Amino acid sequence: MNLSIDLEALTKGKVHNLSGHERGLAARALFSLDELDVASEPIEIHVPDYVYGISPSFVQGFLSSSLQSFDSNKSAFLDHYKVIASDLIKRQFDRGVSAILTDREFPAI
Repeated sequence: MNLSIDLEALTKGKVHNLSGHERGLAARALFSLDELDVASEPIEIHVPDYVYGISPSFVQGFLSSSLQSFDSNKSAFLDHYKVIASDLIKRQFDRGVSAILTDREFPAI
């Protein structure tokens, strides 16, 4: 049986767009993702159909530490965390994950 996170707990049927790094961090704490990162079962992240936007900054706050716990191995991370949502929302999550993995260090001049 898969464990699941339902973002309905955040939106309460009223919020259609999840954004902001701080909100992502708050959601991470609400759903105890540090504990779920080490769960032996996959985790499903359910996004309500009425949510039409999830910003990369929200995803970064929500999932950055989780991705780091998988040594930035995107494949292993995606095997553990499965987004159950519309194709649009899945693409937005993927953009956020890609932003987490982007090397932000600037080369020396």
